[in-house]
Amino acid sequence: MANIKSSKKRALLAAQKNVLNTQMRSAMRNQIKKCNTAIEASDENKETVLNHTISVIDKMAQKGIIHPKTASRKISRLQSRFNG
Repeated sequence: MANIKSSKKRALLAAQKNVLNTQMRSAMRNQIKKCNTAIEASDENKETVLNHTISVIDKMAQKGIIHPKTASRKISRLQSRFNG
């Protein structure tokens, strides 16, 4: 641990942010899994689940939790699975 007060604060904030980012990334992955199971089961509300999942992925990219190109790739794969 650092000796300088600002360094200590930075280390604590980084740890807190790491926990939050991990939780949000996990929530995104769970939503993707829900979407995949809805598509495979050809659920009647699969379109709403897909739209919600796309929204979640876009929010993660906007917040900087995942890279924008990663978000685009995940969305593209979900949509191709939905369409075909």
